[in-house]
Amino acid sequence: MVDKELIQHEVVLPYKKDSNLRGEHRWYHSITGKVAIYLMLGILIAYGVGSGAGVFEVNRISHEQWFKQAATNSQITSYIIRNIYTSVTVKSNHEGQVTSIESERPFYDDETVIQTGFDPADMLTLVSTQTHNPTWLLSYDKKKGFTNTQTSQKISITEGAANSSALKEYYRGFVFIDGKEYFVGSIPIVNFSGELIGAVISSIGERNALFATHNQLLKNTLLMLILILGITVVVVNWLVRNLFRPVPRLVQAVTLIADEQTDQVTPFQNQEDEIGELAKAIEKLRVAMVDRGYLQRMQEMAQKMEYMAHHDSLTLLPNRVAYRNSIDDRLLKLRTEGSIFNLLLIDLDNFKPVNDTYGHVVGDELLIESAARLSALLNEGDMAIRLGGDEFALIQLINDDSIFEAETLARRVLDTLNQPFTCSGHTFSISCSIGISCAPQHGNTREDLFAHADLALYTSKSFGRNCFHFYSHGMTMNPSNNLLFSKEIEDGIRKNEFFLHYQKITRLRNCSIEGYEALVRWQHPAKGLLQPHHFISVSEDIGLIARLGEWLIRSACMDAANWPTAKTVAVNVSPHQLRNPGILDIIRNALQDSGLDPARLEIEITGSEQLDREVILPTLNAIQALGVGIVLDEFGTGFATLDYLIIFPFSHIKIARSLIDVLDKCEDSQVLVGMLVRYALQRGLKVTAKGVETKQQFEYFASLSGEEITVQGYYFSRAVENASVMAELEQEKMESTCDL
Repeated sequence: MVDKELIQHEVVLPYKKDSNLRGEHRWYHSITGKVAIYLMLGILIAYGVGSGAGVFEVNRISHEQWFKQAATNSQITSYIIRNIYTSVTVKSNHEGQVTSIESERPFYDDETVIQTGFDPADMLTLVSTQTHNPTWLLSYDKKKGFTNTQTSQKISITEGAANSSALKEYYRGFVFIDGKEYFVGSIPIVNFSGELIGAVISSIGERNALFATHNQLLKNTLLMLILILGITVVVVNWLVRNLFRPVPRLVQAVTLIADEQTDQVTPFQNQEDEIGELAKAIEKLRVAMVDRGYLQRMQEMAQKMEYMAHHDSLTLLPNRVAYRNSIDDRLLKLRTEGSIFNLLLIDLDNFKPVNDTYGHVVGDELLIESAARLSALLNEGDMAIRLGGDEFALIQLINDDSIFEAETLARRVLDTLNQPFTCSGHTFSISCSIGISCAPQHGNTREDLFAHADLALYTSKSFGRNCFHFYSHGMTMNPSNNLLFSKEIEDGIRKNEFFLHYQKITRLRNCSIEGYEALVRWQHPAKGLLQPHHFISVSEDIGLIARLGEWLIRSACMDAANWPTAKTVAVNVSPHQLRNPGILDIIRNALQDSGLDPARLEIEITGSEQLDREVILPTLNAIQALGVGIVLDEFGTGFATLDYLIIFPFSHIKIARSLIDVLDKCEDSQVLVGMLVRYALQRGLKVTAKGVETKQQFEYFASLSGEEITVQGYYFSRAVENASVMAELEQEKMESTCDL
């Protein structure tokens, strides 16, 4: 028990020895210093922005006034000159501003003086009297430039050499005259031939006089800023020091509470301000922490016991107890809300050999990894359970269609658990068998649903494992008779119950047809349409795969030989078939009997099972010698790795569907697929992307040297019967003929 008696006296905190709490560190690390700095920065920024804007506006207005005054003085000057020198003419711009004066002779030569009776000095004096500012008459020489007719000194532009020719045109700006800088308006004087002979300049004042107001404003602004900052520092430091004096001790009180030292009463609770309110709030927190600590330890203990009672200690998945509770809850919602669900029982195939061969440590790792893979497949509302041993269960919440959604999840479980496992340095592959019961179709009690799913699971095991079955009425626990199943397969071949579907393989370059992959189906008289996973593995177990494989190769060759255009056909061959000594004769005879060009046939080998180099390599070399292509399927996963491309004579690879499925979601998968494609193309291999189902996946492969890649998947076509293939190829043939 935690002692909840509080010590009801204020403890003097030893903050004098603690430099971090007292503020013996640098002043700008304290609250006082930071507040002072922030306020000063704020004032500095605000004042700087305001004063800067003011100075900018003063400059702008001043320059506008200078330019207007210079233009006015130029107008007055030109007006007086025209009254004195009646023979001159002027040019002006669209605003009426005189931009040049045309005169036959310079104003300062003797003949002009005699004709007008005006000396240039008299004219300049008259202009200066009208403008109240100095005026100068300049002469121009191509070598010397502009010079003052009164002092013979050279005139220069303040802005520098780049604007040295500014006086040759109408100009307003600063000019150096007789050692002083003036803001002037200058009008060029040209003869009637357009040659420059001088200029007349009227000033509005010296630079120092014009900038006197501006400089005084800057000086006053700077002095005011310094004064405000000084006052701010003094006032803020005084206020903040008095305001935040209790803060270090309150900080220490909170720190002690965070360290679960809750035996000291919080100081400063008697202050009648925000600090006092803060101290009282901290005290409430301390008292609450005392109570909370006790309750939390009790709650954690209860939660731990609850978790241990309902979860498997190895995989951390819910256990059988949680399974029963969850099923009962789902059944209650089924009756009250109509929420339907599925139960999937999963049994790992070949778990016992792995456990016996590699030991229980590897077996435990395999169970943990299997649990993680199953959990990753769940949607919201679904649940994964470990029932015990190598048995798992999935409770699937149904949104619309029980059968479709259960089948989709079951296929994903099969694909996921078929991927190779690596545990303690050992790599191996397993599979699983699945039995499915749907509520309420297959039962509305926990016992019925489990028993029916278990019957379906047993049926899956009887069909050779690595498959799934739904419960159906009449299922029993009697094991299937392999001899009977063998006869069913033989009868199916003889009665043409097996047939082929073909899935199109498309070139990315022009979306034309490259070829087709042959996919076998079985129209079972009692069980209906069966997919390959229902009978291929069983056929391998009972030794009928060679017979079935021979029918498949022969049928595919016969169909392809009758196609209207020469397209390739790919036939899946398992490693079991490659170990059969007669496989070479089967392929050779199928080609001879059908008349199919060997270059149009491809033998497709999955990488889900390790290939025996000593046995299979000679067989593949012999098949290649026939001119038949050899395809490595599911490249990038399982055993289908890069070293296979070096060891075995593959001419074509198919990127694994599992890598393509996550292209839209996983950037790492895009990098990996891109690397595999580039490597294969560099080795001169054909590349097919298998399982392309979305536009994004199609566009991704189109960006990877798309002209050399083929694609296959539902985005282009589902598997169709041979009659549809014939019609499609006939249509393509007609279109190509029309293009010619």
